Amino acid sequence: MAKEKTLEQIAYEKIKDLILSGEYPTGMHLKETALVSDLQMSRTPIRRALGRLVSEDFLSHNNFHGTTVMYTHFTLNEIINMIEIQWCFAVFCVEKSERKHIAFNVKLLREITSSMEKAFNADDAYQYHRSLTEFYKTFLLNSQNNLIVEMLDQLWKRFTEEATSSNVFNVRKNRIPHTIGLYNSIIECVEKSEFDKAKEIFTQLKEEAFIDLMF
Repeated sequence: MAKEKTLEQIAYEKIKDLILSGEYPTGMHLKETALVSDLQMSRTPIRRALGRLVSEDFLSHNNFHGTTVMYTHFTLNEIINMIEIQWCFAVFCVEKSERKHIAFNVKLLREITSSMEKAFNADDAYQYHRSLTEFYKTFLLNSQNNLIVEMLDQLWKRFTEEATSSNVFNVRKNRIPHTIGLYNSIIECVEKSEFDKAKEIFTQLKEEAFIDLMF
């Protein structure tokens, strides 16, 4: 039996949806009195929901300026840049692993692509994109450079929210099984030390992502 949502969770989801949809745009000041009226609920669950959204960087809170929307939507240029950076680091990671004989966590990577497949079959856009970013995060750990992962972490979080709230999942639905297959092929390549082939597949993924953005 599904657990009934608390008022705090309902308030959290509603405010977050309004931010992601752009109805609460970046820079907008959110007042509890207005939210009480908009959401038709008391201050306590709203205040707690706002606290959660502040901790997740959707909102900022200042004692002098109150609560302000921080979340900014990805522009097309930002998405292209993120894909380029992600690709560069993935290729660098493959090259470093080949040079220094660093083994990838193949078992965990396979578990992640399995999660991607399960999320796709369940029509769960959020979990699919979350697993997708988790794949890159796990893969890039082989660079042995935490700064790379930290630098991309906020971009990955924003991308997961953006891709989930938009129609990206539905638009790409027919191609997702093919994409998951490519990630599984990368795992096989690094397991067999076929590093050049792994880099070629990453390049293919990048080019296909660009094609999806254009059409």
